[in-house]
Amino acid sequence: MRRIPVVLPSPSDPRLRLAVVIIALQVLGQVGLGFKLSIAQILVSIGVCALVEIAITYRQQHVLVWPASAILTGNSTAFILRANGTHHGDWWSLNGIEFFVLASLVGILSKYVIRWGGRHLYNPSNLGLVLCFLIIGATHVFPQYLWWGPMNLPVALALLVILAGAVWVLRPLQMLPMVAAFLVTFAVLIAAIAASGGCFLATWHAGPICGSAYWFNICTSPELLVFTFFMISDPRTAPQRPPARVIYGIAIAVLAAALILPQPSEYGIKVALLASLTVVCSFVWVLDRFVARPGVEPPKPLATPSLVSFFAAVAITLGVPSATVTLASNQQVVDIDSGINTPGTPIQ
Repeated sequence: MRRIPVVLPSPSDPRLRLAVVIIALQVLGQVGLGFKLSIAQILVSIGVCALVEIAITYRQQHVLVWPASAILTGNSTAFILRANGTHHGDWWSLNGIEFFVLASLVGILSKYVIRWGGRHLYNPSNLGLVLCFLIIGATHVFPQYLWWGPMNLPVALALLVILAGAVWVLRPLQMLPMVAAFLVTFAVLIAAIAASGGCFLATWHAGPICGSAYWFNICTSPELLVFTFFMISDPRTAPQRPPARVIYGIAIAVLAAALILPQPSEYGIKVALLASLTVVCSFVWVLDRFVARPGVEPPKPLATPSLVSFFAAVAITLGVPSATVTLASNQQVVDIDSGINTPGTPIQ
């Protein structure tokens, strides 16, 4: 009988720290924040990603490896994805479970299909979510709200977990300058959009959100902080060198603001934010090659990507921003966020 090696996670693995933060936020979402997400949707998303990664790594290495990355992918997917018609308190609802499975599969499989320079090109959960929102659409799915409720104990605890978790997770990875570059650039650009008359509609607010409220609801959103601290900071898809990481953060902020500019709905704003990371990830290999510190040995020549990786990257790079821009003229999306034709029940 052949023995199968088993590889367990290292206590120093930063993915374990991130998992603790996301799980804490999931618990707060279920207990006090009114997330329209069931425990079953979370577990299925995690389970799908974990089973796929265990099967692929076993086939490739003949080793059973703890699927730390896959668990994060599934948990992050469920943290942001919502299926219309799911209500808070539907703990074991499988409503829209096919969308969670699809987004999870797309994300985890992209790690093994779309590779460039010896590593996967896209943040798995980010890519799965963006394609889900753009292809399936607002009549079936939506991203977690920018607004998590009035400032009360659960919201305060969530902000504390996010901020403390950011320092705990990002400091060892030397990612804090990158996220600071993103946040400062993004805040300035969103302020400019607000000052120029930017407004958006959301199911949780009566009437358009404009002016200082436009800036405040976007730039202080817990959802933006989660995206900033725990999604763009993925060390496997972010640039490897600190100077390149700062440019990476600024580039995501600039593209996010450009895609947000025409959006009249919260749905469009959230998809634009997520899409900005997807597009910029396509060019990380360029940053790694051409943005280096003096005295640092130049990188080795990149291996030629497979045709599947090349054409998939081209299709994503061109298709995601163009599809995101079209959301601005999608009247159905605007009607849903305005409450005229809302598939789900607005939060109170």
